[in-house]
Amino acid sequence: MTADVSERPSESLAPPSEGAQAHRWPARLVGGVTGLVRAAIVVALAAILTLTVLQVLDRHFFRYGDFAFDQYSRVALVWLAFLGIAMGFRERVNIRIDLLDHFLPDRFAKRLRTVLDVVVLAVAASLIWVGWQLLEVGSFQVVMDTPLTYQVMYAALLAGLILLCLFLVLRLADVITAGRLGLDAKARDDHDRL
Repeated sequence: MTADVSERPSESLAPPSEGAQAHRWPARLVGGVTGLVRAAIVVALAAILTLTVLQVLDRHFFRYGDFAFDQYSRVALVWLAFLGIAMGFRERVNIRIDLLDHFLPDRFAKRLRTVLDVVVLAVAASLIWVGWQLLEVGSFQVVMDTPLTYQVMYAALLAGLILLCLFLVLRLADVITAGRLGLDAKARDDHDRL
């Protein structure tokens, strides 16, 4: 005997409780930040592509040569790299050595990943500390043929590291709360599909 769908109580139709609403806002905030970083990556990639094509056109057809296409594309590439590193950690698609994961039981592998996340967080936080000093030094160095200083480059380093720390803190908060907050992207390992 099959039951009619309309006769079954549906949990999805019930309004979410206030406790569930309270747990959703951090996930929405994280989703918003992640979306902004993705948009910035797309803009940086589009800028690199556009500036590179314009440089080729300028060099071979117009021969104007006064605009520093290569310098601006280098700035966009640095921003793309550091934002991409942070997003790689967020989406768990960064290159990592997971040789031990195959030999350890799942609970030990999870603990190992957590310890490695703490180590990466500590290194990134120390690099942020040093990065502030680079930002001051960069204010005196001009990017050739542009009105920009190297503060733009070092700001990319700091932005990427700050985002990396944010995403790792969210991952650790998700581990501590056993995933109840839904703040971390789930791993998509190739060996999990086999």
